Formats: sequence, structure tokens, C-alpha cells
Amino acid sequence: MFDFNLEFARGGARFTSELFQLLSAGGLKENVVFSPFSIQTCIALAFAGSQGETADEIAKALHFVSNFPPEVAQTFQFVLEKYRNSNLLRVANKLYVQEGKQLKPAYQSAIKEQYHSEAESINFALNDAAAQAINAWVNAKTQGKITELVSADSFSDNTRLVLLNALHFKGSWAHKFSEERTEEDIFWVGEEEQVKINYMNQKAKFNYGFFEDLGCTALEMPYQDSDLSMFVLLPQERTGIYALAEKLKTVNLVDLADKLTVEEVHVKFPKFKVDYSLELAEKLKQLGITKMFTDQAEFSNLLESPEGVFVSKVLHKATIEVNEEGTEAAAATGMIMMTRMMTFPLQFQADRPFLYVIWNKKNILFAGAFVKAA
Repeated sequence: MFDFNLEFARGGARFTSELFQLLSAGGLKENVVFSPFSIQTCIALAFAGSQGETADEIAKALHFVSNFPPEVAQTFQFVLEKYRNSNLLRVANKLYVQEGKQLKPAYQSAIKEQYHSEAESINFALNDAAAQAINAWVNAKTQGKITELVSADSFSDNTRLVLLNALHFKGSWAHKFSEERTEEDIFWVGEEEQVKINYMNQKAKFNYGFFEDLGCTALEMPYQDSDLSMFVLLPQERTGIYALAEKLKTVNLVDLADKLTVEEVHVKFPKFKVDYSLELAEKLKQLGITKMFTDQAEFSNLLESPEGVFVSKVLHKATIEVNEEGTEAAAATGMIMMTRMMTFPLQFQADRPFLYVIWNKKNILFAGAFVKAA
């Protein structure tokens, strides 16, 4: 039987790898963090009112389970319902519509039922007030972690709709790090270039793997009272992160999770905090979503009025903080054979650039690359 939820998760992992690829083109100079799930959800709100080529492009680029909005909505609903009462993860969707414009009843009820999204009228012509109202909503939903997602110049008399997704995650490690064991050491930012950063240290049992084909080791650090965890891919080479980002196109992260084994591991992991902003339009165009940004966009299932609407901007901000207690993060928008390294006890020293995701072994809520000290 076709498992829509598994296919949705695998699609999300493919989208994550492809977006990573675009963000790391030309070399990763800055730390990166984004929320694939937030970006997918935000665009899915538009997809729910789309049709024709516009819907096809979105479904293909974001690797949705189909180009039929009700089927796609079910897969989002599954994840949204799953974490509806979670103490660790808060997900919120909202749609702002220009005063005097009416959403089609079928669209309004679909986003309410399937995406738990509320809709509110606003006057975009009063752009300062509109930006303040929208930023206040994002600020509240991300527990003050993201204060300014939009600016007043994002809006004009012609703005009709703003679609928003906000995500806030705060998890404590199942195995907490002791602050007394945190110490400064070298982090390799290049083949020969190094800086000093603070590392957390502990020895405990973790899911661990060595993937020879990818040239990396993997570690999964679970969060307390949750099915969520941080999954880290550490290249063997000091500058191996670029090759790893490239190789991830040939494998699905969801498949890697099944290939880990429980081992006792000495973990040395950086404390870090990263903020990241992204205007996604150009990246989405590179992935094949072009029509929704033109006046040929087919969003006729959205508004009662016959005017053509199209997407002008897709703004995304994410932030993450990792410390001894756990992680706080917020965001707004082939078979690989595994061999075992025979060293006891195993060492996982994240002293060079690495990739990580926060997920439930399926749905990727946050993804990032840590490449330099803040």
C-alpha cells in the first residue's frame, strides 16, 4: 500500500538536500539554518488555492505526494495533528487578506480544517501598520525568537495576500551535557585555518553510524519526552561538507536513520547560536517554481474576485541555539552499505563543519550547516 506520510517525509528530505545544494553553491561562508517544513507549509497554503501548471510546478519542486491539493493537505494535517499538543514544538499558520477581498469559502474552510490556519483582513496600503501586525504575530508564535520577518516596503496597494507559517521548537536533551565538562578547543574552519570555540562533552549510548559512501559519521541525539532528535552528519575531511552536500542528492536522509546502531560514544559537540534570513523566490525559481511569481499564476481558487494574484516574495527566517540543556529553534515560512569503524569507545568530535537536521526520523523541521564560530 502507498504510504502517503512516508512519501511526504521522503519528499521533504529530498527538498532539504536540494535546497542545501543551492545554499552551499559557491561555498558555505556562513552558518545556515532553515526549516524545510515551515517553507513547505507556507507554500502549501498557496498550493491549496492553485491549479494547472502552477500547482504542478509547486508539487514537483517541493516533492509533494501528488499535485492534488486535498491529498497533499492530508499529509500536512498528519504532522500538524501529531504535534498539536506538543510541549516542545509549536506550529502556527496564518493568512492575511486585503480588506474588502473575500477568500473563496471552499479555500477558507480547507486551510482551516487541513492546515489549522486562521485568516484575517488587513489593509496592506497602510504598510507600516500591516508590517507591525504581521511581525507581532510571528514574534508571539516563535516565543520572541523571530521579531522582524517582514518590512513595510514588502507591501503596497497591490498586495492581496500574505501567507505565514511560524515554527518554534525547544527541546531538552535526553542525555544532558554537564556544564562543568564544557571546554574551549580548536574548530577547523578550513584545511589549515582554525578558531577556538566552546565544546560540550559527554560519554553515553547514542544511535551512531559510519557511512563510507558518504565519507561521514552520523550521530543521533534524542530530545527528552519526544520522538524528535538532532541527526548530525560529520564529514571525515576538514572541508568535506561540500562533497557531503553533493552526495546527499543521491541518498534519502529518511533511509539513513534505519542504518544506525546503538553504541557508546564519546561526544564532543559545539555550543552555538545561529540566525539566518532568506528571500526564497530566486531559489524556488531555480528548483522549477516559476509560474506562481508571474502574472500568469493560476490561483483562481483563492479569492472571490476575478483579479489575478501572484507571489511577489517568499521570506524565511530561522534561528537555533544549542547548549548543554538542549536546543531552541524557531523558523517562520540508493542503498548505502554501512561499515563499522572498529575503535572502542567510538569518538564523535564535531570539530569541523557539519550538517544537521532536527526531525522525527521522517519529517525535517529544521536543517542547518555549522561552518564557523559565531
